[in-house]
Amino acid sequence: MRVMVYGDSNSWGTPPDGSGVRFGPDIRWPCVMATDLGAELIEECLPGRTTIHDDPQMLGPAMNGLLHLPVALKSHGPLDWLLIMLGTNDFKARFAPSALTITENIGRLVGCTRETGGGPGPWDSTTPPRIGVIVPPPLPAQVNDTNWERRAEWQGGHEASLGLADNMALLESAMGVAVLDAGKIASASPQDPIHMDADSHKTLGHAVAGWLRNLDRATR
Repeated sequence: MRVMVYGDSNSWGTPPDGSGVRFGPDIRWPCVMATDLGAELIEECLPGRTTIHDDPQMLGPAMNGLLHLPVALKSHGPLDWLLIMLGTNDFKARFAPSALTITENIGRLVGCTRETGGGPGPWDSTTPPRIGVIVPPPLPAQVNDTNWERRAEWQGGHEASLGLADNMALLESAMGVAVLDAGKIASASPQDPIHMDADSHKTLGHAVAGWLRNLDRATR
């Protein structure tokens, strides 16, 4: 099984301690998942990546997940599975966050994959990989704490994040794509309300492995 994880810092392995030193492969959830499955893993994960937005406060268009998805699919194909875990950075105030809009944006990523290909077959095939979407954990109320130094940057994100899983369940029905709610499995660290700690990474990795194993059997 060849799996590409298309994600942001919570898939790249940014720790909540502020050091910026990436978690090792024994901790990062994509690696834990791949080890459980015995899968070949492509970690296509970029801290700050959004669903469809350029971010002038970071790397501009490089943060736009929709813009770079076709390149990733064609670069790393043939893929059996694409796992998308994005949406957290869309909760930033500068992107006017709403659960519905973020869900629609994820839908555009799914549609892009189905148009681009990157699945089994030759390079120029438009056959897509099978797609799984992982809903990121909601932002805790801590992001609204006036004592948190990044509160202004994430204002409105907590409220938007609370409705994302329900909206994504509608996407699952509408687009026929498998959805896993990571908020039932993992959570952001109290140390940093944006990033997961090591225990959450490991727990999520094992859970995603079980989910994907069952999906793979059911869709063969």
